[in-house]
Amino acid sequence: MDNLANLMQGFADLATFDALLWSIIGVLLGTFIGALPGLGPVAGIALLLPLSFTLDTVPALVLLMAIYQGAMYGGRISSILINVPGEPSAVVTTFDGYPMTRQGRAGYALSISAIASFVGGTIGFIGLIFLMPYLSAVGLRFGPPEMFALMLFALVATSGFGQDNLLKGLVSLGIGLLIAVIGLDRITGDVRISYGTVLLWDGVSFVAIAVGLFGISEALALLTERERPEEKLPDIRLKELIPGLQDLLNNAGSILRGSLMGYVIGVLPGAGSTIATFMSYSVEKRLSRTPEKFGAGADQGLSAPEAANNASIGGALVPLFTPGIPSSAITAVLLGALITVGLQPGPRMLETSGNVIWATIAGLFLANFLLLIFNTAFVPAFTVLIRWSQPYLISFITVLCIIGVYFDKLQFFDVGVMLVFGILGYFMRIYRYPLAPLILAVVLGPLLETNLRQSLLLSANSPEIFFSRPISLTLLSATVVVLLLPGLRHVWRRLRPVFN
Repeated sequence: MDNLANLMQGFADLATFDALLWSIIGVLLGTFIGALPGLGPVAGIALLLPLSFTLDTVPALVLLMAIYQGAMYGGRISSILINVPGEPSAVVTTFDGYPMTRQGRAGYALSISAIASFVGGTIGFIGLIFLMPYLSAVGLRFGPPEMFALMLFALVATSGFGQDNLLKGLVSLGIGLLIAVIGLDRITGDVRISYGTVLLWDGVSFVAIAVGLFGISEALALLTERERPEEKLPDIRLKELIPGLQDLLNNAGSILRGSLMGYVIGVLPGAGSTIATFMSYSVEKRLSRTPEKFGAGADQGLSAPEAANNASIGGALVPLFTPGIPSSAITAVLLGALITVGLQPGPRMLETSGNVIWATIAGLFLANFLLLIFNTAFVPAFTVLIRWSQPYLISFITVLCIIGVYFDKLQFFDVGVMLVFGILGYFMRIYRYPLAPLILAVVLGPLLETNLRQSLLLSANSPEIFFSRPISLTLLSATVVVLLLPGLRHVWRRLRPVFN
């Protein structure tokens, strides 16, 4: 009850014109930033951090948190409309969101994803309020062995995206891991597979890879189609833009599961929203009675990852607000903002600066509500945009991809990388190799390697460290189960007639 009273006081402290104004500005800027490939919440917060220095403490933090949330919301817009993920965690949104657009359901996809994002964000913030002291302790128990086991489980679970042909899923995974080792070795500092250019010392740009695999490959697919894309474009009618009660009930379980998974994964150091979205998608596909619909416009394939994406925000703020430890690049930037405005992050921050923190948490709820209103209200405008831009869609996608990738690091080299991965993605689509394992391996590969080597350094190169710790042992056991499950299902189908 104390936390609830603190939250109410936070809303009272938030009830000023400045706080409301900067919250509105933050969600609008964040949504725009999130929809542009190559930017995302980290770049958005970093770019607008100097602006927050001119504001009072509460409005400054409300602005930054609103940008954070808005960028997480905004990434889904370009993913759904043109198959170009605005930021890394929006990659999964392309799997079913864009097929909905091709089917003439862009408005519905935008609406159901906005509602799922709102519910996920709300559940994440409720968890932030009531579970902060408990889950922060759990998150701190994840050392290198536990993180390695978690990353391995996530990678193996995503091989389910290639269930029709497990070998193709594993090949895609292997390509991603090979790409992930390019650049400087994080332990020894040695340069690996750089082909003599310093431009690869930092590895291959994730933005270039993601935009190429999904955006450029889609432009190539549209260009080489014998027939024009479907002209069944969304009608701007209220009943088609707002999901009905039955639609919400059909998605309720997926949204709840995605929210809980996103929140828990968000708490873990180094995990983040990208892993949460991939994991929630994999779980929903495995639980579904019609897994063949995933990738072809399944509601649950869109709603669950979007809920997980926004629920991870509340989870990521748990270690930031309690022990004062950033769990991701985004929260590291936010940690710098907290210090800049005069707060002292650490276990006692809630005691020493509780009024500011609770007002900031209240601002999270406010921004979440504003995002639901704005994103729902803008759906007709987005559907009109996609209708008018249809004849120019290939050019629009290509130009947006080039601009986004170039401005990520201001290097034309990355534009070339994007084109290479665009061609790779196009041929992977033709031969039905799943893209999801590749892109997740690129994200998790460096973390997987670093945590593996740190674990072996801690144990003097003994693998026993992975089996002597309960959390890592549990995760490794779950990984083995996921690997064996397809084979066990096949054996059961062969033996079932015998028992019957």
